[in-house]
Amino acid sequence: MDAKDANESIPRTQRHKRRWVAVVGSAAMLAIAGLAVLWYMQHPGDAKQVSRVPASSPDVPTPQAIEAPAATTDPEINLTADDLKKAQIRTARVMNRATETTLRVPGIVKPDEYREVHVTPIADGIVRQVPVVLGDHVRSGQPLAVIFSNELAQAETQYLAYLAELDAEHKKLQRTQNLVRLGAASQQEEEEVTAAHAAHEAHVRAALERLKLLGAGERQIAALKEAEQIDSNVTVPAPIDGVVIARTANLGLVVNKAQDLFTVADLSTVWVMASLNEKDFASVQVGSAARITARAYVGRVWNGRVAYIDPQVDPNTRTAQARIEVANPRETLRIQMYVDVDFTLQAAVGTAVPEAAVQSIGDRQFVFLPIKDNEGSFAMRMVRLGPAANGYYAVLEGLKPNDEVVTEGSFILKAEGVRQHPELQ
Repeated sequence: MDAKDANESIPRTQRHKRRWVAVVGSAAMLAIAGLAVLWYMQHPGDAKQVSRVPASSPDVPTPQAIEAPAATTDPEINLTADDLKKAQIRTARVMNRATETTLRVPGIVKPDEYREVHVTPIADGIVRQVPVVLGDHVRSGQPLAVIFSNELAQAETQYLAYLAELDAEHKKLQRTQNLVRLGAASQQEEEEVTAAHAAHEAHVRAALERLKLLGAGERQIAALKEAEQIDSNVTVPAPIDGVVIARTANLGLVVNKAQDLFTVADLSTVWVMASLNEKDFASVQVGSAARITARAYVGRVWNGRVAYIDPQVDPNTRTAQARIEVANPRETLRIQMYVDVDFTLQAAVGTAVPEAAVQSIGDRQFVFLPIKDNEGSFAMRMVRLGPAANGYYAVLEGLKPNDEVVTEGSFILKAEGVRQHPELQ
């Protein structure tokens, strides 16, 4: 049977059904093709990008994996005309200037060792009186203690004995001289008596000096005429005007001439000993100015100068002690008190920005730059700064000379920046 006969053998309804399926399929293909053309016309870039990436290349990222670079522009702050007027914005130019840096080191207050005296007794004995206590202000010559001294009593007894012998020799010399004038005594006898008189005078002078060395005063010696007037009490006087900062003398204490009883210090000038690290040796020299501050006196500043730097380095701390002489007329700086010592160091000329232009948000620092030709708009730029000195920060990163920054009103811009860009907090 040929094809024609076979086709005629198929029922009519079945032939109509096949024609309908073919027509519907063709229409669906045309519709899909039309949608593809329409999508291509609306997304030409995506079509080209997809066409350039072979589907068989596993090492090439898909279009979804390609990310745009992150934005690096400064956040922008916008103020309305009214807010701009209220802010009273003023600006200044960033410029090159010689900035200063401050070196801060710890220090401790010490008494001026040249005005500190350790008081020892000038005679052995027993302490009878101690009229002063720690912290007392004393004047030079004021009694600090009274000591009963057997040594002084012996010296006074010997002095009285020498005085009596001298008086007897003096009378003998006068008699001999009278006899010589009368011819009843020879010249040789007069010379012998004169020599003995001179020897007794020397003994008296030596005994007198010993009394003075043992602390006997002029009045005490002048009143010493008889044995009943012997006074065995030695007064220990204050050697200088100052403060009693140490006392070991107590009633009944047996003392000797090598024993410290008191320490008296003139605290109108004190030493501040500052610890310098090795890396700072080249920055601080004798004569360098120093500012001293203490936590006990907020806002108070003492000024001094380096008078001496220890040539030896402590092997344990690797520091050297710098001695700063500081006037202390009110004695507010106390011995062993901890203080901070600031040295001002000159730095090279560099970019500097006024302190008023800098605002901190967290641990970051920002300045605000007016946007040109856009009144009321400001760029909020993060900067990296060095230490502040004399009203300026040294700029390490973020600004260049002639940049215009906001000074007055920068705090208001900071508040607006945080409000408009909460992600900065």
